[in-house]
Amino acid sequence: MSTLAEIEAAIEQLPPEQWVEIRRWLESHAPKAASAPRVDWTGSHAVTRQRRAETRLDAGVVMEALAAVRD
Repeated sequence: MSTLAEIEAAIEQLPPEQWVEIRRWLESHAPKAASAPRVDWTGSHAVTRQRRAETRLDAGVVMEALAAVRD
């Protein structure tokens, strides 16, 4: 089995047009876990649960609070 240094040295000896082929191969074999999973929040209890009127926040109040923290 080759070491990383040996692989790097071999790649450096290739003509540049073959580097593109290596990049394509690496990208096609990259672990899929590197991308963030998509989460569907529409079914979440935090989104769908019923709230009492006195515990609900107006969207405008939330926006003002976020703007105050940002400034």
